[in-house]
Amino acid sequence: MWIIVWMQKSTSSNYNNEKLNPFPFYSVMRKNNPVEYNEKADVWNVYRYDDIKKILTNYVDFSSDFTKAATRFQDEPFRRSLLSSDPPVHRHLRSTISSAFSTTTIERLEPRIREIANDMIDKVIEKGSTDLVRDFSYPLPVTVIAELLGIPAKDRDLFKRWADELLKSIDEAVETGNPRRNNDKLQKLQKEMDDYFLKVIAEKRKKPGQDLVTQLINAETDNKKLSQDDILSFCALLLQAGHLTTVNLINNCVWSLLEHPKQLARLKSNPSSSSPSSSSSSLLTSAIEETLRYRSPVQALVRFTTKDVQVGGKAIKSGQRVITWIGSANHDEVVFGNSEEFDIMRNPNPHVAFGAGIHLCLGAPLARLESHIAMEILLSRLQGLELGDDPKNLEPANGSAFLYGIKSLPLSFEAAAAG
Repeated sequence: MWIIVWMQKSTSSNYNNEKLNPFPFYSVMRKNNPVEYNEKADVWNVYRYDDIKKILTNYVDFSSDFTKAATRFQDEPFRRSLLSSDPPVHRHLRSTISSAFSTTTIERLEPRIREIANDMIDKVIEKGSTDLVRDFSYPLPVTVIAELLGIPAKDRDLFKRWADELLKSIDEAVETGNPRRNNDKLQKLQKEMDDYFLKVIAEKRKKPGQDLVTQLINAETDNKKLSQDDILSFCALLLQAGHLTTVNLINNCVWSLLEHPKQLARLKSNPSSSSPSSSSSSLLTSAIEETLRYRSPVQALVRFTTKDVQVGGKAIKSGQRVITWIGSANHDEVVFGNSEEFDIMRNPNPHVAFGAGIHLCLGAPLARLESHIAMEILLSRLQGLELGDDPKNLEPANGSAFLYGIKSLPLSFEAAAAG
């Protein structure tokens, strides 16, 4: 599952002009300015793996709670959630939600995910070409999460608009350093989302089902159930953000393999387990983990200092924002040998693509499961996969520094022989 973060567009011209290749910029920053202060936005940027790992695993000094931020950010229009809370609130939310979003629940989805993915391939396989984003990688996780929540997948264009508008507002806020609480458009968007999910919750209270919303309504920890706001927050997070990580993970994996044909040939010559739940040692699993490292779907996470702290020899004041650049950490040459190479045999691979510590992404198992099934079906049913356009024409999704992905991925192929 995707993690909501605040991000700041780099002031580097390389990054702004080449959002699909920020890695040379990250390399320069790791070597020359690993902890950087941006005065305009009043935010610190951190680029090295060790510093980032320490920050992400220290929720006491580096909080996710917006109320711990400097005054001008305390009233930001966010409900408390897994991503914007610390213990004990976070502990209650996570333990309660985990009871509904369990490993058993996720594993039960495998046959249905496989069915949906095959149906989508059936619709394009005779054409010999497709836009992977439009026809497969976007509708697959949206459909899965919509079914998981028990809501209509036909509303997926609405969900995408919500996600895109939220991403844009976050980018603008972090780039300028201005709070979002006075953004009328954002307030209108929040009401639209609330109205939608309030209807869903009301329907599930009247007519419970086997869906996640019903489970969230009934879930409790220490005889304490989730509030309606908590349920609204998690539903919105999962629907808007949860699918985007998987969309980009699938796209980035296919893109990276096509860019590295020797790696693709190695993968195809090494059959992997047909069951993602038992594929921990498969080469396909390794390829997905390497994609998470090499082209991390989430490029950064934000924290707020709760006291004056030192990071990399720099003094950071209490209440300031600290952006940990996940995309840079996962390319740190101190931790990853040949860090700029895409190597599906990489082992170990201690990437932090899903965060670390108490905020390690709750939806990571679902993202991995969907991506494994998607890649397995793509590689088994489509042969001779090639990019259908010049790689130079690829554009970043959303036009945002928030996530790392591509807007479209045209492919040409032939149908693999049955059996």
